[in-house]
Amino acid sequence: MATSMTKRERVLRTLAFEETDRTPTYDILENDSLIERVTGERLTTANGNRVKARAIALCLDMTRMPHGPNEPGKVHTADGLTYRVERWTSWVTARPWNTQAELIEWVKGRIRSENARTFGPAEYDQFCQNLDYFQGLFGDDTVQIVESGVGLTEMYSPMGWEAFSYLIMDEPDLVEEWLEARNQAELRRVACIGDAQRIPVVLTYDDIAYKTSTHTSPDWLRRVWVPRLARLNAAWHERGAKCIFHSDGNLWAVMDDLVAAGIDGINPIEVQAGMTVPELRARYPQLVLTSGIDVSALLPFGTPDEVRQAVTENIRATHGRGYLVGSSTELHNNVSAENALAMYETAWQHSGV
Repeated sequence: MATSMTKRERVLRTLAFEETDRTPTYDILENDSLIERVTGERLTTANGNRVKARAIALCLDMTRMPHGPNEPGKVHTADGLTYRVERWTSWVTARPWNTQAELIEWVKGRIRSENARTFGPAEYDQFCQNLDYFQGLFGDDTVQIVESGVGLTEMYSPMGWEAFSYLIMDEPDLVEEWLEARNQAELRRVACIGDAQRIPVVLTYDDIAYKTSTHTSPDWLRRVWVPRLARLNAAWHERGAKCIFHSDGNLWAVMDDLVAAGIDGINPIEVQAGMTVPELRARYPQLVLTSGIDVSALLPFGTPDEVRQAVTENIRATHGRGYLVGSSTELHNNVSAENALAMYETAWQHSGV
């Protein structure tokens, strides 16, 4: 075996549980101090894409959300939502309804919009241009994992959980119709952009859990949501991609269902929610595992030696196969550059044997 691989080779071999020259790294970089530390440049909204891409090239084998920091402000969407935008995040601050009846009409409008979405050559060209733009900024073959949502997250996020909870109880058929519309639109997108050369791995996702349980009942997920995850995974598999499923939180109640739905791996393995790399590998040895280094307590408040120990334990538990090291959600600004580098450098020092 060669002693040095390209990033793409390293990631693809890891996805296949094959030997690699070292353990690969995967993360979302939203940490100013690390980016500035490794690049030697100040990160601004003006140079953000370029400087962050350089940091990604220096630190990671695979990434997503490669764009630089946002310009703070407010954004108003065509469907009446107002977002507060900050450097690395955004959230809804105003919604265009005051009553349940108005909310239902807003949802019906969203369903019509989803049903009308089409994907053709123009959308494919735009998608490729975006991938190629960041690939050019990386200057290497860092793998960009493409996000592909089942549909639920973008339903409850703009509404807020209180409104969504009432809606799912009072209008269950409407909720399912909306989820189906979103899922069908995503399947049309997959048919448009799916390409094994450009997209060897995707992140099929929905955030379906808190730290102690799933947001909605496991029974509802099995009946309404899991079949649509299975459909999405199958569409990507037909186009040669591996499917790493993403959800924060405690997923133990539905792990068997996720596996049955055809996932190839799991991310981000939220330690503070009771998900760990050693236990997942023991119970589901066929799954590729990504991330799993606690970013809620260990990376912000631990020592570099404690971080190195956690990384080493995860690599040993997986025997260096089918595992990518990274933070358990994203590398945010409360993590010191020293701890972030301790995490990545430990992975760089371990061969995938």
